[in-house]
Amino acid sequence: MPLDPPQTSTGDTTWVVNGRYSAQSATTFQVHVTVEGPTDEAEGDACLQALVDVLSTRFASITGTKGFTAYTTRNMTLS
Repeated sequence: MPLDPPQTSTGDTTWVVNGRYSAQSATTFQVHVTVEGPTDEAEGDACLQALVDVLSTRFASITGTKGFTAYTTRNMTLS
């Protein structure tokens, strides 16, 4: 049986900021950014960057990540 052309889909985009209270502290934190409504990824990207910029002046080990899941499917067709 032949295959249909591949169809690629992506899941929701997530933005996460991780940090530590101080360089020697055992206390860590994580902030999740959620984009609601009809907006695009640029707003989530800008929010993530602003949070990293602000938090890095006060806390240690600040990192920001952006992630999403993607998958490709191909349906079987009748020969």
